[in-house]
Amino acid sequence: MVKKQTDILLPDGSYMPRLGQGTWQMGEDDAQYDREIAGLRHGIQEGIRMLDTAEMYADGKAENITGNAIKHFCREDLYVVSKVYPQNANQHRIYSSLERSLKLIGTDYLDLYYVHKPNPAIPVAETAAAFNELIKQKMIKHVGLSNAGVETMKQYAAVLDVPIFAAQCHYNLIVREPERKGVLKYCRENNIHFIAWRPIQLPSEKFNIHGLFEKGAYPLLDQIAGKYNVSNAQVAVRWLTAQENVGLIFKTGNPQHLREIIDAVDLWIDPADLKELTDHFPRQEDVGFTTNGKAPLI
Repeated sequence: MVKKQTDILLPDGSYMPRLGQGTWQMGEDDAQYDREIAGLRHGIQEGIRMLDTAEMYADGKAENITGNAIKHFCREDLYVVSKVYPQNANQHRIYSSLERSLKLIGTDYLDLYYVHKPNPAIPVAETAAAFNELIKQKMIKHVGLSNAGVETMKQYAAVLDVPIFAAQCHYNLIVREPERKGVLKYCRENNIHFIAWRPIQLPSEKFNIHGLFEKGAYPLLDQIAGKYNVSNAQVAVRWLTAQENVGLIFKTGNPQHLREIIDAVDLWIDPADLKELTDHFPRQEDVGFTTNGKAPLI
């Protein structure tokens, strides 16, 4: 796989895309089907080779959209990621879940397969044993944990045959849970790639929060964006990618927004300004937001 500008070097000498296109909520509106496929294809053409989906997203329709988006590209040049439903992460269901995902995506393997969310009802050892077998059968290349805390990650690390490759959590200027609960530190110490989802934060009336792209919502963000003549979203992205071992997934069908995010990855911002955001951003939450309310890492 050829290194691209947005890749990061991994300890084993391979490369991992730093940016990925997310597919959450894709497939929920059939009228948007072709548009969503076109958006993913445009992202690939612009160099975003990682596509992140899940069987949970529109009950597989997002995986189908992903498959249609990638079918005209060289599979080996892409980094395809999916996730297993928490209730399917046992030895009896995980194989059929993965087989369905592979069929919908139209591929023989996944580069990375996540447990979508820890499920206390299923023993970690059972899920890990299933993942170990999937690795042996070369149906997946790497194992990841999504929305997992440090103790859960340690439990998996003790019973997996391979190292945990990636961890994915809600993380941005507002949501600081992975930082404050030690997930970022643990990932850095154990060569686990950390991927932030919802890096620019969607606005929510329910939680009285504004999106990080909104001008006027957060004066400090406005000030720093104005200093460098960039958008607020670009500053939010750069705050993440300036950190050691942090990548992100995002979703946009807007070509201008796509270009802004790509350009923000290596944007120069004075470290003092980044530290100002870290220390003094006006709203910081310990627990990430979900569509069902606040759900802590477990």
